[in-house]
Amino acid sequence: MSSAVERLVQSNNYGELEHTLAAIVERILEQNRKRRQVAEVLRGIKERIDLAQIDEAEQKEIMEPRFVATVDQAHLTDVAVMGIDGGMLSRALHGLDLILVRAIATIFRYHEGELFEAEYHPSEFPNPRLISVTEPLDARELELVIGMERQLTELRLGVEALKAHQVDILLLDGSLVPQYVDRPPHSSRLLGLYRELMGAFSSLYDTCTKSRILLAGVVKDSRSARFIDIFQRKVLPSLIDGYDIPPGQISMLADADFLACSRDTAFLDHMLGVGERSFTFRYAGTLDCHVLRDLGEWAPQIYVFYIKTVPYDRPLRIEFIQSKREPAHTADQIASLIYALSAHHDAYGLPSVLMEADVRARLAEEELDIVRDSIADRIGPSTLLDLRRHRRPF
Repeated sequence: MSSAVERLVQSNNYGELEHTLAAIVERILEQNRKRRQVAEVLRGIKERIDLAQIDEAEQKEIMEPRFVATVDQAHLTDVAVMGIDGGMLSRALHGLDLILVRAIATIFRYHEGELFEAEYHPSEFPNPRLISVTEPLDARELELVIGMERQLTELRLGVEALKAHQVDILLLDGSLVPQYVDRPPHSSRLLGLYRELMGAFSSLYDTCTKSRILLAGVVKDSRSARFIDIFQRKVLPSLIDGYDIPPGQISMLADADFLACSRDTAFLDHMLGVGERSFTFRYAGTLDCHVLRDLGEWAPQIYVFYIKTVPYDRPLRIEFIQSKREPAHTADQIASLIYALSAHHDAYGLPSVLMEADVRARLAEEELDIVRDSIADRIGPSTLLDLRRHRRPF
């Protein structure tokens, strides 16, 4: 019996597929070539770029004059770092949906640059929480519930863990802003859960701020293009008009419209060197979405920078809260710690405390199978739980 790959190769449509693949590869290579050329120009002048000269009279988005900052690794002397991550599984059944979620806080304590103690909250391998959904939600509503329950579990654990352990910095695996959610309609049954989520984010912000604990979200696979947007609107025009750049390079910068199709990390991977971070900027230029408005006074206090911690991995997007001090000063502190925690493997530049939390929070499909089988055993074999697509007879 031939495999699916063999049947595909033998089919008449394989030529069309091969043409499409070739076009995709060519486009990727061409975009990378252009990004690399623009990045090379910027690397040559990055020390001379003064962002303080940019006119931001209408809206201040860039929070420091440096275009790129060099980061020194923190010495990790008497430093306590907490990392929080969660795992989630879900399964749609006939008549109900199951959600299994687990979160853990990992605390690494360092002395004279060495890890000397690891703690876990609530335990090394916490039991997952089972959530059942019997309401007739459509697929989109169920997706929202799953996302909100996962984030709620991590945020509530964060506040609880901070009350039980003294740390200097808390790192979340992911954004400091609710992701993949929007305010449900007032008539929606999901509105209460949404309000709980907004309150949980605000509670974590408030706990860290009052306790003077640094709070940062580490986004390892960012899809954002916010840096590119600011660069094209504000930085690029000043480079073309105000710097002594060879005509050929000016022409290249002027024709950099292709960057509009790039994500931040795809471009910054070429521009940043190891141990460098981008300038700090506001998370959002305007509060024109419900999620940011519903965060209230905290939304304008969320800032972002990117940092490259190892040679063969993409830059990390770092989001942080700052309400009183200069954002650039806080960015330097956080970047120094994250650089020291992440520079252990040339091809994987994620903070070690988050890697540990990820391993312990991860859920296996077998755990949800056990839950499903236990329910089936208790209600009897005559009740069909599995959807038709999971019990095909052929």
